[in-house]
Amino acid sequence: MTGGVAMTCAKTGLKLKSSTSMRRLEDEIYALRMKMEQSYAEEATFSSEKVIGLSRLLDNKINEYMRFRRGLGAAPLG
Repeated sequence: MTGGVAMTCAKTGLKLKSSTSMRRLEDEIYALRMKMEQSYAEEATFSSEKVIGLSRLLDNKINEYMRFRRGLGAAPLG
């Protein structure tokens, strides 16, 4: 990608092109969602501490993604 916006990854501090940063966030969101779904299947309840904790992590990561998109001037999802 040429001419991309350089961003700093909050996790690693590395400078990344915007498309790389977006992809990394999308991958993290997907992985957290899969973990949360697996935990729900194991616990058979949404009220377990494990499922609630993963849900909070997922919410935070989605919020980070949305802030990132707004910072790039991207159109809203949906």
